[in-house]
This record gives sequence, C-alpha cells and structure tokens, in this order.
Amino acid sequence: MARGRVPNSPELNEARGNPGKRSRKTPVVDLAPIAGIDAPKHMRAKARKYWAEVAGYITDSRIVRVSDRNVLARYCETLADYVKVTGSLDKQGHVYWTESAHGKMQRISPFFLVQERLAKRLQDMEDRLGLTPASRQQILLRMAANNAQPGLPLAPPVETEGVSGVEVASGAPPLSSDPLDFFAPASDTQH
Repeated sequence: MARGRVPNSPELNEARGNPGKRSRKTPVVDLAPIAGIDAPKHMRAKARKYWAEVAGYITDSRIVRVSDRNVLARYCETLADYVKVTGSLDKQGHVYWTESAHGKMQRISPFFLVQERLAKRLQDMEDRLGLTPASRQQILLRMAANNAQPGLPLAPPVETEGVSGVEVASGAPPLSSDPLDFFAPASDTQH
C-alpha cells in the first residue's frame, strides 16, 4: 500500500501555474510511423513482402524514424536474399563431394558461406534498428538519457562552461578523470 498524498495531475498543476516550481517533464516527441510510408521503388517484390511484415512491428516499437527508410529497405533486401539462399541450401545440402587427383573430398557449399555472411549483415542491421531485445533496450536507454533531467549524474549537460578544457553543467561539480571517484563520498557534504 502506497503512503503519502496522491500527486496532482500535470493538467491541474498547469492550471495552478506550477505552484511547486518543480521542473516539468518534457513529453516524448512522437516519431512518424514508418508503416505509412511506401517501400522504395527500387526494391524487389520479395523484399517488399518483408517490408510490409517488418514495418508493422517496427512501428509498434516507436524506435525507427522516417529517416531510417533506406536502412530498413536494405534490411528487407538482405532478408529476401537470406531466405532465397536458405531455400537453395535446403535443396542441395551444406556440403558436396568433389573428386581431385588426391581422391574424393567433401567441401562446404558456397551457399552456406553466403548464408553465413548474410546472417551477419542481418544481425548488424537488427542491432541498429532495434529488432533484438538487447538492442531495443539500449536504444530506449539512450532515448531516455537524451530526455533526462538536468543535474542528474549521468544526464547530458544543459548549459556548459569551459573548465580546464572539460565541459561540465553549470552548477554541477567538475567531473574527475578517475571513473572510480564517482562512487567515492563527497568530502564537502554531510550525510
């Protein structure tokens, strides 16, 4: 059970003129949905099929912007190639036999090597587009940091002034070059 008084709604505080004089949270800017944007004309039919499929759940994540259209197009093209190569690999197998002067030997299929390279490209693009849980979490953390309140230890500086070549937020203590100093108790404050 929560204790304490129930906080006023932001609308009520706005109507009262922000009586507590606390900083207001900035609203998250809406991103333009990519699902409403047509696929680029240069895309193949198979890649367009993946565009419709991928754009739907990317829009739900609200991470991808309209400016990411070409990256998404490359992802869909690569995904179409990956599916085609995987189909060929299923038909022919991962290895094949060849005969030389030294006898018979088994070799890796070229389709397997192509599939491996395409899988690596897809994985890289998935990380950039936020299509994996870990990459989505990192993107959301970065987005939250950009909208963070000033004055927090990890928030970006609002107003900067040069102090011995290091930029720090005005009013904030200068940051130490030692990363472990962050965890040391401040000597001038009493707890």
